[in-house]
Amino acid sequence: MSGGQHWTLYRGHARLPDAAAPDVRGRSYAITASVLLGDPSDAGVLLAHGDRHAGYVLRVADGRLVHEYVADGVRSAVTSLDRVPVDRPVAVEVRVRRTGVGARVTLVVDGVESGTGTIPLLARARIGYTGVDVGCDRGLTVGDYPAPARFTGRLDRIDVHAEDDQWLDPAAVWEIEGATG
Repeated sequence: MSGGQHWTLYRGHARLPDAAAPDVRGRSYAITASVLLGDPSDAGVLLAHGDRHAGYVLRVADGRLVHEYVADGVRSAVTSLDRVPVDRPVAVEVRVRRTGVGARVTLVVDGVESGTGTIPLLARARIGYTGVDVGCDRGLTVGDYPAPARFTGRLDRIDVHAEDDQWLDPAAVWEIEGATG
């Protein structure tokens, strides 16, 4: 991906507010995480923004990379075909390429494409109201897993890159911003 905006995030003790969140609304984006699973049972959330009503999450479950996305009640999930390697540092990534109102999703594990899917509807006004968690998902989770879903492996960093192809609903953005100040 070229152009756009870039954020680097690290595991912390507090949730980032929405105002500091990577802006991936209605656009192509990629999330890359540098992880180390010390045991095949290591799992949990790498990055979560929003909740089960509107949001996205990148996590490891049953040894596989999972990306879930929900907007306007429309939910999608993609799981990698390959397991995340154990006992060595690995880069895992989700690439989301906007295709009109939806997107094409590609999961990458250790440099190899390992699963594809679609997001039928990208959020065009707001991702969520609950902020961003790195290394866990506090409160009402994005997916069907118990909070806080702390990542039990080593998480060195998260890089989020958003492209310049953002397509928002200006009326909805105005209505939400007016309601929330």
